[in-house]
Formats: sequence, C-alpha cells, structure tokens
Amino acid sequence: MSVRPLLLLPFAAVLFALPACGAKPAPGPSPTASAPTSAAPATGAPSASSAVAAPAGGSAECPTVEALQKLVELPKGSSLTTVQCVKDWAAADPQGPSTGDGVYLFHFVAGTGWKYSDQGSGWDCKELGLTEPAPFCVSDPVKTAPKPASKPATSAAASVPCPSAQTLEKLVELPKGWTFGSVECVEDWAGADPQGPTAGDGWYLFHFVAGTGWKYRGDGSGYDCVDLGLKEAPFCIS
Repeated sequence: MSVRPLLLLPFAAVLFALPACGAKPAPGPSPTASAPTSAAPATGAPSASSAVAAPAGGSAECPTVEALQKLVELPKGSSLTTVQCVKDWAAADPQGPSTGDGVYLFHFVAGTGWKYSDQGSGWDCKELGLTEPAPFCVSDPVKTAPKPASKPATSAAASVPCPSAQTLEKLVELPKGWTFGSVECVEDWAGADPQGPTAGDGWYLFHFVAGTGWKYRGDGSGYDCVDLGLKEAPFCIS
C-alpha cells in the first residue's frame, strides 16, 4: 500500500472558506432611513393649536337689528326694531302681535362680542356701570357736580317740539279701538292719554332721543319725576 502525501492548505485560505459560526449579515439601511417622516418645524413657527386666532376684543360698535336677532329666539311674528346703544350696552325694541312694553338688552363682551343680557322695561344705570344717561335706564346715573358756567346754558330738550297724537300712535300697537287723546310734554318727555272702550287711567310715556327721535318708554298710571330727571309733570306721581 502506497502512502499519499497530505495536502496542506494555507491557514488563511481555510479561514476564508469556512463561514463563521452564528455570524449574521450586517444590517442595511431601512427603506425609510433616508427619508424622514415629517419635516421639523422652522424656528419660531407656531404649532397647530397656537395658530388658531382668538377673537379680538375691539371697541363696541352699535350692532344692527339683524345681528341682534341672531342672538335670541323671538316669538312668532315678532322682530326687533330700533337699536339704542350707550357704551357697551344695546337695547332693541321688539315689535309684534304678542310683545309687551319691554326691550331686549344686550352687552358687549370683549373677545366674544355681543351677548343677550336681559329683557324688561328698564334697568338701573348704576347696576349697568353707566355714568351717563341711557334711554333704557329707569334711574339716573351717578351724578357729578356741574361746572359753573359763565352764562346759563340752553337745554336742547327745551326746543323739542311736542309730538302729535298721530305721531305717537305710530310708535306703539294700541288695542283695537284705541287712540291717543291729549298729549302732555315736559322737556324731552311726552305722556299720551289713551282713549278706548277698555282704557284705564294710565299714560303712555315717550322719550325723545337725540338723533333718533321719539321712542316708546312704557305705560302705567304714573311715573316718578326724579327717575325721569324732571321736577314736575302731569304724568308724574311725585
């Protein structure tokens, strides 16, 4: 028997030919590694929540009738008519078959706008924070001492002509068969005596507002002259 010579391979070749036990291939780049999912926001850019602008609280401009009618649900067939504003308060007269002698009061709130506040025949100016007269107030605002004048000042209310009964009848909806009889005027106030089959002993009271004219104020048997800013009047009870 012949002996074959043993073939010795180089050590490096043996290591190259044998795969390493348990070795794993090097991880490659993920499909999205080179493309970020979202771009980083630029420095100083607002986020989505801070980009929503809050309503600005500007000056309270007198709203329109249409704007105020969107804030309340009026009785069927009723609507708001004249709007009177003093600072951040607005009052609108309702008109319709079932409306009374009250008005709708609205308040301007900075940041949100006009909001319904109340409904009635009059409010205390002091409680509304007003320091000037308002046609929807039943009491005088906080009075300040008048400044001395070099000569007597003429009152604009003194030159207001007394309205006719027909003029005042256009401002209110009287019961069927009613009319106004005599009209008594003192300064910028007018009281009309109703005449009709069921009329009582009360007065319909009207107030002259500069720039808008005569407005219905209320009806009753008498009013406090102090609340109206008058010394005496035939429609006052004190």
